Amino acid sequence: MDSFWGSAHVGGQLYYIQNIFAPVIIGFLIFSPALMALSAYAFGRRWFLWKRGAKESRSGNLLGRIKTTVGVVVGYTRMMSEAYPGWMHFLIFWGTAMFVVGKLIRLCSYLVHISSPPQDVFLAASFMSEAGAALIIIGGLLAVFRRYILKPPRLDTKFDDSHVFLFVFIILISGFMIKGYRIAISEVPLNGFSEWWWSPIGYGFSKIFMVFPIDYRNEILTWHRVVIHTFIAFVFLALILAYRSRIQHVLLVPLNVFFRSTKPKGALTPINLETAESYGASKIEHFTWKQLLDLDACTRCGRCQDNCPANISGKALSPKTLIQDLKNHMYEVYPIPFWPRPKEPRRDMINDAVTQEVVWDCTTCRACMEACPVYIEHIDKIVDMRRNLALERAEFPESAQGALQSLGTRGHPWRGTTATRTDWLTGLGVKVLSEKSDIDILYWVGCTASLEDRNMKVAIATAKVLQAAGVNFGVLGVEEGCCGDPARRMGDEYLYQTLCQKNIETMKNYKVKKIVTTCPHCFNTLKNEYPQFGADFEVVHHSQFIVDLINQGKLSVGNVSSMTVAYHDSCYLGRHNDIYKQPRKVLDSIGGIKRVELQRHGPRGFCCGGGGGHMWMEEPPEKRLNTRRTQEVIDAKANCVATACPYCLSMFEDGIKAKQVEETVKALDLSELVIQSMGKK
Repeated sequence: MDSFWGSAHVGGQLYYIQNIFAPVIIGFLIFSPALMALSAYAFGRRWFLWKRGAKESRSGNLLGRIKTTVGVVVGYTRMMSEAYPGWMHFLIFWGTAMFVVGKLIRLCSYLVHISSPPQDVFLAASFMSEAGAALIIIGGLLAVFRRYILKPPRLDTKFDDSHVFLFVFIILISGFMIKGYRIAISEVPLNGFSEWWWSPIGYGFSKIFMVFPIDYRNEILTWHRVVIHTFIAFVFLALILAYRSRIQHVLLVPLNVFFRSTKPKGALTPINLETAESYGASKIEHFTWKQLLDLDACTRCGRCQDNCPANISGKALSPKTLIQDLKNHMYEVYPIPFWPRPKEPRRDMINDAVTQEVVWDCTTCRACMEACPVYIEHIDKIVDMRRNLALERAEFPESAQGALQSLGTRGHPWRGTTATRTDWLTGLGVKVLSEKSDIDILYWVGCTASLEDRNMKVAIATAKVLQAAGVNFGVLGVEEGCCGDPARRMGDEYLYQTLCQKNIETMKNYKVKKIVTTCPHCFNTLKNEYPQFGADFEVVHHSQFIVDLINQGKLSVGNVSSMTVAYHDSCYLGRHNDIYKQPRKVLDSIGGIKRVELQRHGPRGFCCGGGGGHMWMEEPPEKRLNTRRTQEVIDAKANCVATACPYCLSMFEDGIKAKQVEETVKALDLSELVIQSMGKK
């Protein structure tokens, strides 16, 4: 018998059913050209839309891109950060892989040897495809339970989600029914485990169809295969290709991961101020082609939303909604595929499609991007819209505008201060490079530690640590300008580049080679963004430097009075630069400290609320992130929160006052704890 295998064998003899393969071949020949045309249409439409965006190079590091893509798509390295959806997708993905491979082996075995496919290969392929289908059903049921029973708030169920479950269920169940029909028609009893285990589910279905008369079984199988199984499968594929189905992420996600950014995580892309025709993004075409690919690749999983501190605190920003609103706006402006002109008049992307409130709510903490399993780049889009507001429209929150004006006129954002950059130096004997430039290390103090009263104590403590270790260091004093981080994150790229280039010139004049800074924002800017403008300095955060001094035996730390300390991860030290261990090692080296972790820590740490220019923006008390984070310190039963960032320290000082726990909870920088352990004041 020279058609499909009947799922049974006796004495090594395979049984086949005639005249069943022909209808499938006919259907395949009819529908395949249509599906290929739909595929070309779907990809062509998306490619057309992406090409509306600005040019951007995402080439280079081919092996690294392939490695990460395989890890994310096949190994689920990011998806598994949440167990339930991780395993759910894992079952569906690998079930699909097994199912497709099994079917392909089966098809190829016919092409190689049509009359009698190799028995061992055919049996293994049959079992593989059946096991794969079972895994898909299990994963699908987990997905249905999660979406329709558990209903996590971040999931917005649409028709597109429901019809996928329905179609896949019908296709797989009808496939099991076909196997059951074939076994029933074969009239060969399966005796024992060695006979039926190659198709255990199909064997179960065969028991149902044994009730049909033998004369009708073949006809039932033929029509079932063509109408119920094959036709529905083709319709399902057509729906996926013709519409913007979320299941297209099977193809879009690998593409998006492959073209992910390979620049330092904390670096923004600069604007060429001399050649740019527009500043930032006010129209969908102002985003790059990769940023538009981002919009299509988003799967609406909502992980970014669940991890966004702004969203958690009740602000208007939802990273997920932001991406979806931009995506809908893209298809609103270009509704007709392959039509070269956008639909005019169009809504204002910033004020109508997104809103300025959403754009300014972001603290650029990167929680959304670290949580996203498919490498969507939210921050770059937000900053690009801020750049347009800042450079072309001059529209800011009032408090942000005051900070930027102070940056432009005084070289720092602390517009109300009367302090100078050298006030904290009194009596310390620290070298100032304008007087004595023979140093090994430049201590970059930063605006906040130089000019804000509470953080001046951190600058003093850091200087004393360096002196105790015998480090030959100095400071720029009044020649030190703001690194430019607040200006760049608030969208004023022109002011940032002005500050950046001036600082680079100053440091090059003094032949600076190595920089230590206490501020993660300065650290990130000097290390990751100044090289965009010709800088070539080794930049180290003080937590890293202190650990090295301790390990080298140059710094001897002692004990402090017994205290329970929780370390707060700065966003720009942690998520932007992956520095998590060193600050904790500093604390662990100090006697008398019992270190505890906050509920949200490490890559999932909660933002203090000071980044992205929010250090200088007014916010309603009920939406302030620092009070929420302070409550987590209280809940951890810590009597001290250790920081490694001046923004975080200031935010905690305010949060502790707001919570009225000044008598029981203190906020201290790592350097202050080290000095305290050494018995110095």
